[in-house]
Amino acid sequence: MSEELEDQVEDGTDEESGGADSLIDILTGEPIASSAKNRLVQKVLRQLIESYGFDRKDLKVGYRLTSKGKRQQSVDIAILRHDTEICDENIERIVVCENQKAREKLRSAHEAAADLRNLHKKLELFSSCHLGMWTNGQEEFFVRVQDTTFETRFLNIGAWPAPGERTDDVLRAGGATQVAADPEDLEAALGRCHQYLTKNLMLGGDAFKPFGALLISKLYDETRPAGQRQFWIRGDEPFTAEGQAAIRKRVASCFEAVHVWQPDVLKHGWDIDHLDATQTSRLVMELARYSLADSLPRSRTIAYRSAVRSTMDGKDGRYPTPLNVAEMAVRMLDPGPDDRVFDGSCGTGTFLGMVAAHVFESFLSSAGAAPHTATAQQLKEAQGKTAMWAREHVFGCDMAPSLVVAARLNVLLTAGHPGNIFRIDARTFPDGELEDQERATRMLPEGSMDIVLTNPWFSTKDTVADEAILRRYDLGENWNRTDEGTFVSTGTPKSGGVPPEVIFLERAWRWAKPGTGRIAILLPDGLLGNPGDEYVRAWILRHCEVLASVDLPVDPFKVTLKDYRLTPALPSLLVLRRRSDEELKLTLHPDYWVFMAVVNRAGVGARGNKIFERAPDGEELVFNDEVVERVRVGGKVESRFVARRQRHIDDELPIVAEHYRKFVAEGRKGR
Repeated sequence: MSEELEDQVEDGTDEESGGADSLIDILTGEPIASSAKNRLVQKVLRQLIESYGFDRKDLKVGYRLTSKGKRQQSVDIAILRHDTEICDENIERIVVCENQKAREKLRSAHEAAADLRNLHKKLELFSSCHLGMWTNGQEEFFVRVQDTTFETRFLNIGAWPAPGERTDDVLRAGGATQVAADPEDLEAALGRCHQYLTKNLMLGGDAFKPFGALLISKLYDETRPAGQRQFWIRGDEPFTAEGQAAIRKRVASCFEAVHVWQPDVLKHGWDIDHLDATQTSRLVMELARYSLADSLPRSRTIAYRSAVRSTMDGKDGRYPTPLNVAEMAVRMLDPGPDDRVFDGSCGTGTFLGMVAAHVFESFLSSAGAAPHTATAQQLKEAQGKTAMWAREHVFGCDMAPSLVVAARLNVLLTAGHPGNIFRIDARTFPDGELEDQERATRMLPEGSMDIVLTNPWFSTKDTVADEAILRRYDLGENWNRTDEGTFVSTGTPKSGGVPPEVIFLERAWRWAKPGTGRIAILLPDGLLGNPGDEYVRAWILRHCEVLASVDLPVDPFKVTLKDYRLTPALPSLLVLRRRSDEELKLTLHPDYWVFMAVVNRAGVGARGNKIFERAPDGEELVFNDEVVERVRVGGKVESRFVARRQRHIDDELPIVAEHYRKFVAEGRKGR
């Protein structure tokens, strides 16, 4: 491939190097050229190590054949039989990585036949290799070699066996062993599902409905004993009419049981009826290879965003919260197992998913374990405790039916229970006519939440002007400045309305427990600085203790908004404590320290490219880290500590959370 074409590919993919001249080889720790081909190879290596659990010692990049007459031939990645010497006869699998421009629509194996012929030719070079993979970083195809008396056949298969499994295992009932996925690999798989539904099938905003039905079917199937599971593929089933029908029948039986297992998660129309057997098989092929139960909750909620994008349209200033921003807010508030957590504008459930992952890790920590070193039993016990916690402690609401379902699925995927997500209009609470109003009024009384996290609508155009809503809120009224410099309400609704984030600010305050309830809310900088909004700031200082104010960079918000062609407002995170009724009786409050931070870098640049830590002279820094790799050996998973030289994402958000926690632990004293 020419350098010109490689540059074109780079512009169409997620550029990780951020303009770097080199990458760090995950196997050797040495710098390599940051070409598109090398980035693709490194991505696949990470997938083989982090998700499949291959031993890094068995992976060879740019393997050159040793057999006489074949020494001019090479393959991008060769995988040796475990713990064997390096020679052609011990190669059990190969991977062909080919740079291509990003495709709008995903291809079938038949449509990709011309590209797969290159893989077939490579497989013919090895007498003992029977499995191959072809990828362009966007599409993945797996091939099994079948030797007959008269010819060698290349059969498309839906998934690879796990390391150590025999080639024939892909043909057995139950398919190949399902493997745990790292966030990047699972995100790519769910992203392919989203792309197939939106681009190949052109389902648009309805794309998530059949996928949501498949996802919950997969989650249910993993609760069954191994011998009773149905959400799997065998051999070449996805590529034959008979096999596709068998997959569809098995998955349909899972979906029928979902309504008994989780009757309140899905709405009418969320089913697999939109998909025929061929389409169902294509999506099941992406999901069936992974064990979601064995993947960490944090990995699951991060990956979920790739499939749920179509449920938000960006209208009215509504958009997904950047994941690292949500994680920072959660770490700052540090919710525990006894905290009732609520999001009054939950969207797809980003905050609630991150809270569930945080609580899961706290359960592990209390058992003396860490996510990447915990035993299977420790992970299972922590997941069970997280599900029980979510049943009683996770709450959220939204007006859009699709977002309510999306948030329930997010919490179910992450916590193991869908929590309590209601379809109501938070602005009119406790009144309203939407279907969950009665239940929400009973379960969400004002002043009942320990923690409220929310990213409300930001909008200067679509203000809340309904007088019936404005009269419910102090901040919906006109306020006048007194001669003493304070503000008093006139008792009349504000003419022209108020921005929705102002209403949601007071609504979040009302749901928080008096005296102890804490709030983390994303607000536009203008609300915290514009002269015309001074009455809002005066109301905040009167009714809340300001714990922290974090000025955020706009870049991560640009990334989440690019699909909606919107320009984000400059954002800040405000952390508040609701004052008690006794405190509100006081005319003056004692002075106190406020944690304040300005974040310059949050891991991504303006174009969405990842940015890495650099030295003062601009050179990218490389760190010697000790990481845990979970290796599959003899059918069991072993955790190994491995030294890995790697770059660090330049993200100051975790640092802010760490410093805030220290600030709180030291008694919130200034220096």
